[in-house]
Amino acid sequence: MSNLLYRLPSLDHQNVVVKNLLGGWEISGLYTAQSGPPFTVNGGQGNNNSGFLVGQDRADQVPGQPLGVRQGGKSHWINSYLNPAAFTNNAYGTPGNSKKFMIQEAPISTADLAVIKNWTIQERYKLQFRWEAFNALNHPSFGQPDSNPGDSNFGQITSIGAVAPRVMQGGLKFAF
Repeated sequence: MSNLLYRLPSLDHQNVVVKNLLGGWEISGLYTAQSGPPFTVNGGQGNNNSGFLVGQDRADQVPGQPLGVRQGGKSHWINSYLNPAAFTNNAYGTPGNSKKFMIQEAPISTADLAVIKNWTIQERYKLQFRWEAFNALNHPSFGQPDSNPGDSNFGQITSIGAVAPRVMQGGLKFAF
């Protein structure tokens, strides 16, 4: 994570119009880059017969099959985040042989930006204008791929992740 804040000169020695329109603007930003959180490939059928049902089952990893995680470009990840042939439902009476949290979700990269202008009126009143853009560059955020080998969407990403598409908001604050 990294941030920035830049204040333009206040232009106090200029005329009132130039000072109030062009001087004293602030630009701020926040950049976040994270690896995705890990997830477990589930067995999906409650085959371990332990009473924990689906939540504790892990898939069986098929020997000799590569995991194929995040192959190709991001547009390819949606339909094929991992190799579906690398996993199968766990054998009956077993918890599954794949490790918990063995695969990571898609990484997150996002930039938030803001433009702010403050005015002081008669030293007692303050007015602030602010325009903010969250995920300003509109980088896609992918949800967790379907992690159940028994599903028809297994290995596919069918939802967006924690970071929403670009969201902008404006505000005006008057303090007295």
